[in-house]
Amino acid sequence: MSSLVYRLTAPNGPVDQAWPPVVVFLIIVTAWEGAIRAFDIPVYVLPAPGDIYLAFVNNPGSLLWNAGVTLFEAVAGFVIGSLLGAVLGTIFAYSKILARGVLPYIIAANTIPVVAIAPIIIIWFGHGMSSKIAVTAFLSFFPLALNMMKGLQSYDRTIMDVFHISAATGWQRFFKMRLPGAIPYVFVGLKLNVTFSVIGAIVAEFVQADKGLGFVIMTAYRTLAMPRLWAAMLMSALLGILFFLIVAWIERSFARWHVSEQDNP
Repeated sequence: MSSLVYRLTAPNGPVDQAWPPVVVFLIIVTAWEGAIRAFDIPVYVLPAPGDIYLAFVNNPGSLLWNAGVTLFEAVAGFVIGSLLGAVLGTIFAYSKILARGVLPYIIAANTIPVVAIAPIIIIWFGHGMSSKIAVTAFLSFFPLALNMMKGLQSYDRTIMDVFHISAATGWQRFFKMRLPGAIPYVFVGLKLNVTFSVIGAIVAEFVQADKGLGFVIMTAYRTLAMPRLWAAMLMSALLGILFFLIVAWIERSFARWHVSEQDNP
Protein backbone atom coordinates (compact mmCIF):
# COMPACT_ATOMS: atom_id res chain seq x y z
CA MET A 1 0.00 0.00 0.00
CA SER A 2 2.78 2.41 0.92
CA SER A 3 4.58 1.70 -2.37
CA LEU A 4 1.40 2.53 -4.30
CA VAL A 5 1.00 5.82 -2.42
CA TYR A 6 4.64 6.66 -3.14
CA ARG A 7 4.22 5.99 -6.88
CA LEU A 8 1.16 8.24 -6.99
CA THR A 9 2.63 11.12 -5.00
CA ALA A 10 6.30 10.87 -5.99
CA PRO A 11 7.81 13.55 -8.24
CA ASN A 12 6.42 13.13 -11.76
CA GLY A 13 3.83 10.71 -10.40
CA PRO A 14 0.16 11.00 -11.44
CA VAL A 15 -0.89 13.06 -8.41
CA ASP A 16 2.18 15.27 -8.58
CA GLN A 17 1.46 16.03 -12.24
CA ALA A 18 -2.29 16.50 -11.78
CA TRP A 19 -2.55 18.91 -8.86
CA PRO A 20 -1.09 22.07 -10.53
CA PRO A 21 -3.70 22.19 -13.36
CA VAL A 22 -6.44 21.31 -10.86
CA VAL A 23 -5.46 24.20 -8.61
CA VAL A 24 -5.28 26.59 -11.56
CA PHE A 25 -8.71 25.39 -12.73
CA LEU A 26 -10.25 26.04 -9.32
CA ILE A 27 -8.71 29.51 -9.17
CA ILE A 28 -10.00 30.39 -12.65
CA VAL A 29 -13.51 29.10 -11.96
CA THR A 30 -13.70 30.91 -8.62
CA ALA A 31 -12.48 34.20 -10.09
CA TRP A 32 -14.77 33.79 -13.09
CA GLU A 33 -17.85 33.16 -10.97
CA GLY A 34 -16.95 35.99 -8.62
CA ALA A 35 -16.44 38.48 -11.47
CA ILE A 36 -19.80 37.59 -13.02
CA ARG A 37 -21.62 38.16 -9.72
CA ALA A 38 -19.64 41.28 -8.78
CA PHE A 39 -20.03 43.11 -12.10
CA ASP A 40 -23.46 41.68 -12.96
CA ILE A 41 -22.36 40.62 -16.44
CA PRO A 42 -25.32 39.54 -18.62
CA VAL A 43 -25.49 35.82 -19.35
CA TYR A 44 -25.54 36.41 -23.12
CA VAL A 45 -22.18 38.20 -22.84
CA LEU A 46 -20.46 35.71 -20.56
CA PRO A 47 -22.27 33.00 -18.59
CA ALA A 48 -21.06 32.05 -15.15
CA PRO A 49 -19.51 28.60 -14.58
CA GLY A 50 -22.57 27.67 -12.53
CA ASP A 51 -24.87 28.47 -15.45
CA ILE A 52 -22.70 26.42 -17.79
CA TYR A 53 -22.79 23.51 -15.37
CA LEU A 54 -26.59 23.70 -15.14
CA ALA A 55 -26.86 23.78 -18.95
CA PHE A 56 -24.99 20.48 -19.00
CA VAL A 57 -26.72 18.68 -16.13
CA ASN A 58 -30.19 19.71 -17.35
CA ASN A 59 -29.67 17.79 -20.60
CA PRO A 60 -26.46 15.74 -20.40
CA GLY A 61 -27.61 13.01 -22.76
CA SER A 62 -27.91 15.34 -25.74
CA LEU A 63 -24.50 16.93 -25.21
CA LEU A 64 -22.78 13.58 -24.61
CA TRP A 65 -24.38 12.03 -27.70
CA ASN A 66 -23.34 14.95 -29.89
CA ALA A 67 -19.86 14.83 -28.35
CA GLY A 68 -19.70 11.16 -29.32
CA VAL A 69 -20.54 12.06 -32.93
CA THR A 70 -17.80 14.70 -33.03
CA LEU A 71 -15.33 12.33 -31.39
CA PHE A 72 -16.01 9.62 -33.98
CA GLU A 73 -15.51 12.11 -36.82
CA ALA A 74 -12.31 13.41 -35.24
CA VAL A 75 -10.85 9.95 -34.61
CA ALA A 76 -11.74 8.65 -38.07
CA GLY A 77 -10.32 11.74 -39.77
CA PHE A 78 -7.25 11.60 -37.55
CA VAL A 79 -6.53 7.98 -38.49
CA ILE A 80 -7.08 8.52 -42.23
CA GLY A 81 -5.17 11.80 -42.32
CA SER A 82 -2.29 10.42 -40.27
CA LEU A 83 -1.95 7.35 -42.49
CA LEU A 84 -1.94 9.54 -45.58
CA GLY A 85 0.59 11.87 -43.97
CA ALA A 86 2.86 8.99 -43.01
CA VAL A 87 2.82 7.62 -46.55
CA LEU A 88 3.48 11.02 -48.13
CA GLY A 89 6.21 11.82 -45.62
CA THR A 90 7.93 8.52 -46.38
CA ILE A 91 7.75 9.14 -50.12
CA PHE A 92 9.13 12.67 -49.72
CA ALA A 93 11.98 11.38 -47.51
CA TYR A 94 13.09 8.95 -50.21
CA SER A 95 12.47 11.19 -53.24
CA LYS A 96 13.85 14.73 -53.09
CA ILE A 97 12.58 15.46 -56.60
CA LEU A 98 9.04 14.48 -55.71
CA ALA A 99 9.24 16.44 -52.46
CA ARG A 100 10.38 19.58 -54.30
CA GLY A 101 7.69 19.16 -56.93
CA VAL A 102 4.67 18.27 -54.79
CA LEU A 103 5.37 19.70 -51.32
CA PRO A 104 4.84 23.37 -52.31
CA TYR A 105 1.32 22.55 -53.53
CA ILE A 106 0.54 20.63 -50.35
CA ILE A 107 1.74 23.60 -48.30
CA ALA A 108 -0.42 25.93 -50.42
CA ALA A 109 -3.46 23.70 -49.93
CA ASN A 110 -2.87 23.59 -46.20
CA THR A 111 -2.86 27.39 -45.97
CA ILE A 112 -6.46 27.54 -47.25
CA PRO A 113 -8.76 28.32 -44.29
CA VAL A 114 -10.79 25.31 -43.29
CA VAL A 115 -13.99 27.38 -43.40
CA ALA A 116 -13.30 27.94 -47.11
CA ILE A 117 -12.44 24.37 -48.04
CA ALA A 118 -15.12 22.69 -45.90
CA PRO A 119 -18.08 23.67 -48.13
CA ILE A 120 -16.27 22.30 -51.20
CA ILE A 121 -15.50 19.01 -49.49
CA ILE A 122 -19.10 18.75 -48.28
CA ILE A 123 -20.29 19.20 -51.88
CA TRP A 124 -17.94 16.43 -53.01
CA PHE A 125 -18.67 13.95 -50.20
CA GLY A 126 -22.28 14.82 -49.41
CA HIS A 127 -23.95 16.09 -46.26
CA GLY A 128 -23.37 12.99 -44.14
CA MET A 129 -20.64 12.09 -41.71
CA SER A 130 -18.18 11.17 -44.48
CA SER A 131 -17.72 14.82 -45.45
CA LYS A 132 -16.84 15.77 -41.86
CA ILE A 133 -14.31 12.95 -41.73
CA ALA A 134 -12.85 14.14 -45.04
CA VAL A 135 -12.42 17.69 -43.73
CA THR A 136 -10.75 16.32 -40.59
CA ALA A 137 -8.44 14.11 -42.64
CA PHE A 138 -7.56 17.09 -44.86
CA LEU A 139 -6.39 19.04 -41.81
CA SER A 140 -4.63 16.08 -40.20
CA PHE A 141 -2.28 14.79 -42.88
CA PHE A 142 0.05 17.79 -43.29
CA PRO A 143 1.78 17.94 -39.85
CA LEU A 144 2.59 14.25 -39.86
CA ALA A 145 3.80 14.35 -43.47
CA LEU A 146 6.38 17.02 -42.63
CA ASN A 147 7.47 15.39 -39.39
CA MET A 148 7.67 11.94 -40.98
CA MET A 149 9.86 13.31 -43.76
CA LYS A 150 12.12 15.14 -41.30
CA GLY A 151 12.36 12.12 -39.00
CA LEU A 152 13.28 9.68 -41.74
CA GLN A 153 15.94 12.07 -43.01
CA SER A 154 17.45 12.64 -39.54
CA TYR A 155 19.33 9.37 -39.20
CA ASP A 156 22.89 8.86 -38.00
CA ARG A 157 25.20 8.56 -41.02
CA THR A 158 27.60 6.36 -39.09
CA ILE A 159 24.85 3.88 -38.31
CA MET A 160 23.81 3.98 -41.97
CA ASP A 161 27.38 3.05 -42.94
CA VAL A 162 27.22 0.09 -40.55
CA PHE A 163 23.99 -1.10 -42.18
CA HIS A 164 25.56 -0.63 -45.61
CA ILE A 165 28.65 -2.63 -44.65
CA SER A 166 26.38 -5.36 -43.27
CA ALA A 167 24.62 -5.51 -46.66
CA ALA A 168 21.27 -4.69 -45.09
CA THR A 169 18.36 -4.47 -47.47
CA GLY A 170 16.36 -1.29 -47.99
CA TRP A 171 13.50 -2.66 -45.89
CA GLN A 172 15.90 -3.57 -43.07
CA ARG A 173 17.39 -0.08 -43.09
CA PHE A 174 13.89 1.41 -43.02
CA PHE A 175 12.36 -0.71 -40.25
CA LYS A 176 15.47 -1.15 -38.06
CA MET A 177 17.18 2.23 -38.40
CA ARG A 178 15.26 5.06 -40.06
CA LEU A 179 11.76 4.41 -38.71
CA PRO A 180 12.80 3.89 -35.05
CA GLY A 181 14.80 7.12 -35.22
CA ALA A 182 11.79 8.94 -36.67
CA ILE A 183 9.33 7.89 -33.94
CA PRO A 184 9.77 11.07 -31.81
CA TYR A 185 9.10 13.19 -34.90
CA VAL A 186 6.09 11.05 -35.74
CA PHE A 187 4.52 11.63 -32.35
CA VAL A 188 5.07 15.37 -32.61
CA GLY A 189 3.05 15.25 -35.83
CA LEU A 190 0.40 13.04 -34.23
CA LYS A 191 -0.01 15.45 -31.32
CA LEU A 192 -0.54 18.31 -33.76
CA ASN A 193 -3.02 16.17 -35.69
CA VAL A 194 -5.04 15.63 -32.51
CA THR A 195 -5.88 19.32 -32.20
CA PHE A 196 -6.50 19.74 -35.92
CA SER A 197 -8.80 16.72 -36.03
CA VAL A 198 -11.14 18.10 -33.35
CA ILE A 199 -11.07 21.56 -34.95
CA GLY A 200 -11.76 20.10 -38.39
CA ALA A 201 -14.73 18.05 -37.21
CA ILE A 202 -16.36 20.98 -35.42
CA VAL A 203 -15.77 23.48 -38.24
CA ALA A 204 -17.24 21.02 -40.75
CA GLU A 205 -20.28 20.74 -38.50
CA PHE A 206 -20.54 24.53 -38.49
CA VAL A 207 -20.94 24.51 -42.26
CA GLN A 208 -23.58 21.78 -42.51
CA ALA A 209 -24.70 19.25 -39.92
CA ASP A 210 -27.66 18.07 -37.91
CA LYS A 211 -25.61 16.54 -35.09
CA GLY A 212 -22.29 16.99 -33.35
CA LEU A 213 -20.86 19.65 -31.06
CA GLY A 214 -20.46 22.09 -33.93
CA PHE A 215 -24.18 21.79 -34.65
CA VAL A 216 -24.96 22.33 -30.94
CA ILE A 217 -22.75 25.42 -30.82
CA MET A 218 -24.34 26.98 -33.92
CA THR A 219 -27.87 26.17 -32.73
CA ALA A 220 -27.17 27.65 -29.30
CA TYR A 221 -25.67 30.76 -30.91
CA ARG A 222 -28.75 31.36 -33.05
CA THR A 223 -31.01 31.12 -29.99
CA LEU A 224 -28.59 32.96 -27.67
CA ALA A 225 -28.48 29.94 -25.36
CA MET A 226 -24.98 30.94 -24.29
CA PRO A 227 -24.58 28.57 -21.29
CA ARG A 228 -25.30 25.61 -23.61
CA LEU A 229 -22.92 27.05 -26.20
CA TRP A 230 -20.15 27.30 -23.62
CA ALA A 231 -20.93 23.82 -22.32
CA ALA A 232 -20.53 22.40 -25.84
CA MET A 233 -17.38 24.44 -26.42
CA LEU A 234 -15.76 23.29 -23.18
CA MET A 235 -16.74 19.71 -23.97
CA SER A 236 -14.93 19.99 -27.30
CA ALA A 237 -11.86 21.21 -25.42
CA LEU A 238 -12.10 18.20 -23.09
CA LEU A 239 -12.29 15.89 -26.11
CA GLY A 240 -9.10 17.43 -27.47
CA ILE A 241 -7.32 17.11 -24.11
CA LEU A 242 -8.41 13.48 -23.70
CA PHE A 243 -7.35 12.64 -27.25
CA PHE A 244 -3.98 14.34 -26.70
CA LEU A 245 -3.37 12.45 -23.44
CA ILE A 246 -4.08 9.14 -25.16
CA VAL A 247 -1.53 9.91 -27.89
CA ALA A 248 0.98 11.06 -25.26
CA TRP A 249 0.47 7.80 -23.33
CA ILE A 250 1.04 5.78 -26.50
CA GLU A 251 4.17 7.81 -27.16
CA ARG A 252 5.59 7.02 -23.74
CA SER A 253 4.90 3.34 -24.35
CA PHE A 254 6.50 3.19 -27.79
CA ALA A 255 9.33 5.72 -27.38
CA ARG A 256 10.37 5.01 -23.78
CA TRP A 257 13.84 4.09 -25.03
CA HIS A 258 14.40 7.45 -26.70
CA VAL A 259 16.61 10.04 -24.99
CA SER A 260 13.81 12.61 -25.03
CA GLU A 261 11.68 10.30 -22.89
CA GLN A 262 14.58 9.37 -20.62
CA ASP A 263 15.23 13.02 -19.88
CA ASN A 264 11.55 13.59 -19.06
CA PRO A 265 10.32 10.60 -16.99
